Parts: sequence; C-alpha cells; structure tokens
Amino acid sequence: MAGEDNAVAFRRLIWLAGSASAEFFADIALCPMEMVKVKVQTSPLGTWPTSLVPATKAMIKHRAETRFPFGSLVPLWSRQIPYTMAKFYFFEEISEMFYRHVFNEKPKNEYAKSTQLGVTFASGYLAGIVCAIVSHPADTLVSLIGKASNKGKPIS
Repeated sequence: MAGEDNAVAFRRLIWLAGSASAEFFADIALCPMEMVKVKVQTSPLGTWPTSLVPATKAMIKHRAETRFPFGSLVPLWSRQIPYTMAKFYFFEEISEMFYRHVFNEKPKNEYAKSTQLGVTFASGYLAGIVCAIVSHPADTLVSLIGKASNKGKPIS
C-alpha cells in the first residue's frame, strides 16, 4: 500500500500503530471480564462471589455502583495499550539487535531453527521485562479503583 521502502523506513511507527489499534478494540471485548476479575480479587473475603457466573451476575445487579460492563475501560486502556505497544516495539527492536550485533555473520533465515527460536525467546523475555515496567503504574491504578474501600475517593 505504501510501498516496501516506506514499510521498512516507518516500521517502528507501523508496529506502534498496529499494536495500539489492536489493543484498543481487544480491550472493549476484554473489559467486562477484567472488571469481574478485579472485583473478585480486590473484594474482602466473603463480601463478593468468587465464581465467574455468580460474580458476573452480581456485577450486573449492582451495575450502578460497579459501572459494569465498561466502567473501567479507560483505566484498562491506560494499562494495556502502552503495555502492548512496548511489547511489540521492544520485541522487534531486541530481535533486530540480536541479528545486527550478535548473529550477524549470515542472513537471519540461514541460522538454525533452534538459534532463531532462542532469539525469539530472549527477545520476548526482555520485552516482557520492559512491559512490566511500563504497565505497572496503570496496573496499580486499576487495582486501586476496583477496591471497595476506595469507592468514591479521589485517585491521588
């Protein structure tokens, strides 16, 4: 569509735009179950159902206070979109760095499948560490919002 030269030249922007847009739509589908999960995890023992169907029914019943099913969509986006963008971007960057600086004696496809798998694993592992750092503040915020003891309190 934009040409091979532009696809290579702007690959980082393509990775970021593609991952952000995919996560945007995926989170719309994910949000209701994420809300149920956070409510179950953050409610004091015995105050909320812990099984999926009863917890979901309780969320629907108390939707005015739980804001179910999309009440936490914006905080979810604030956590998941940067996480996914970092995951895709750093995975690709780290993978490229391995082939540029470590495995640079021949083209990538000429290395053994085990070497390519090792590069993929290491790239994913290192990108995962970056993702954890990027998403931690927003993950903490989502958990704080879900706690019953924080209901009605400002987030600071």
